[in-house]
Formats: sequence, structure tokens, C-alpha cells
Amino acid sequence: MNAPQPLPLDEVRVWYRFTAAITDAEVEVLSALLSDDERARARRFVFARDRRDFTAAHALLRKSLSLYDSEVAPDAWILQGADGHKPSIAAPRTALAFNLSHTHGLVACAVARDTAVGVDVESIERLSSGRDIAQRFFSPFECRGLDACEPSAYTRRFIELWTLKESYLKGIGTGLSHPLDNFSFDLDRGPAIAFAAPPDVNTVDWQFMLAAPRPNYRLAVAVRRTVATARYRIVLHDADATTSRDATTLGESPR
Repeated sequence: MNAPQPLPLDEVRVWYRFTAAITDAEVEVLSALLSDDERARARRFVFARDRRDFTAAHALLRKSLSLYDSEVAPDAWILQGADGHKPSIAAPRTALAFNLSHTHGLVACAVARDTAVGVDVESIERLSSGRDIAQRFFSPFECRGLDACEPSAYTRRFIELWTLKESYLKGIGTGLSHPLDNFSFDLDRGPAIAFAAPPDVNTVDWQFMLAAPRPNYRLAVAVRRTVATARYRIVLHDADATTSRDATTLGESPR
């Protein structure tokens, strides 16, 4: 990662890292950045790759926060919000907001100032029952769009919708306790992501990005627009790159 830097009010920075090449020795080094509670949670995972990804995600988050507030060391952040609650910073006092996500082989975190943000990453290769899940939980509009997909494109489109929906739910802080079928995304308008918000939400209050860090992964970001910031610049960084580089952007909310 780069040297400490300012985070403009109108930017969301998303850091991601592929984890397959992380060694056991590096996991131990990264674990030292975590809190006692985080290390205990990591130890509860049965499989080593899950412990690796959890540890890498939380270490990436802590280093990212310190990148934008260099007065705080990565291991000094006090975080709260485990057990289903949206994670947040308990101390020190800061304007930074964050969200993080991990799937097998990929971790990511999003950092913004004075607004709500959500991020989700998924592997296309992990899906085995997307059609059943969509019929149970997605909106009728989304199900019709999925049913119109060629069989070879179904899984990819399902994952793209899922990551967007998860990013929104993580942005508002409810997780899967919020109904998945009372809001929709339309990805059939070229690069524009159309969002039909829940009945009590203004559609223009939220901005989205969908990206592919690699062809078999999808990453989605949701950020709540504010009076001060009508539109955000969402910047993606590979944490292992020597210089910042964007993943392939597949779609964004219209201007």
C-alpha cells in the first residue's frame, strides 16, 4: 500500500487483495495487527483458508484506515459491530466510515468520510444454486431478467445482482434481515446501473459501482449521497500493486 494520504470528502477508496498466495508466516504477521477479539474470531474458523481470508481482510481494513488517518497505528483502531451489526469505529474519534468483505481468495474494504458505505465481493465459481435463491429472494423484475439470460450467462448475472444487493444492505447496516425483494437493480442498460429503491428510500440517495478485480470475481460498492457530495469518485486499488490500478469497471450509477 502507498504512503499516508488525504481522503477527499467526495471520494470512496476501495482496497482489495487476492489471498491465495498469502503464506502461513504472513498470516501470523497480519494477525499481530488485529485486536484480541478479532484473533479469537479467526481461530474459530475450521479451515485454514477461512482464517487466512478473515485475518487478511481485517488487517487490510486497519492498514487502510491508517492510510487516511496516519496518526493512528493499524493495531490501535478500536472497532465494534460484530455478531450481525454493522461494523464501525469505536475509537479514536474520526470522520472515517468503512465496510469490509471477504470471499474465498479475495478480501476488500471501502473507506469514506461522513457517509454510509457498503462493499461486497463474491466468486462466480462458488455458486451452485443461484436459480433457487433468486426465486426465493430476488424481486420479480430481477427474476425475469435472470430467466431471460443465456444459461452460460446466468451465474455471472446472478452474482452481479447479489453483490450489488449485499453492498446496499451492508451500506444501510441491516444485512440479510432486510427484504431482498423490495428493491431491484437493472444491469441491462449498458454501463449504467439502474436502482429501484425500497418504498421508503429515495433512489437518487445511493450511488453504486460494479467491478471485476479478476474475471471470476465481482466487487460491488454502495455509497449514500449527501447534501455536500452529490456524486462520489469511487477509486479501486489492488493492495499488492506497486502503483494503484483500477479493476475492470462493469457499471456505475448514472450521473
